[in-house]
Amino acid sequence: MIQFDLVRIFTEWNLKSFEGILPIPELRWNSRLKTSAGRFIPNRKKSVIEIASYLLDEPNAEELIRDTLGHEIIHYWLWEMKQPYGHTPTFHEKMNELGVSRYNSVPKHRPFKYCYVCKHCDQKILVRKRLQGAACAACCNLHADGKYHQNFILEVASHLEIPEAG
Repeated sequence: MIQFDLVRIFTEWNLKSFEGILPIPELRWNSRLKTSAGRFIPNRKKSVIEIASYLLDEPNAEELIRDTLGHEIIHYWLWEMKQPYGHTPTFHEKMNELGVSRYNSVPKHRPFKYCYVCKHCDQKILVRKRLQGAACAACCNLHADGKYHQNFILEVASHLEIPEAG
């Protein structure tokens, strides 16, 4: 696994796109991030930018890490400028200016563990956690004016049946 110097990459972004005005936040790797490639944690004393450590194992790790750090620095820059730091129009303008992505292109999704089936319409629903008393939304919408109805309670399939994509 190759290591990357987050401070060096941050400094490059800061000088190139933010005129060097940003103080270096705490920069760290996070092994728990799976679907997000990074995150910004605002703090009055010292903000934090975390980058998902699984990016280090990707074939194009350097590109993904630079892109993710660039994205998170925009949140940080807006925070430092005392502006709303979410995905605002200003955020999107700066994102386009820097050429960074909005979404993680390599999320690590956990596998589905359970398959539930609606006995009324035979729809299969894949989930990661066990459900209790959940009903088929399609059948409730169609036959019960969108209200929960126990006639459409989902049942766990006897084994994990992955429906065909399409």
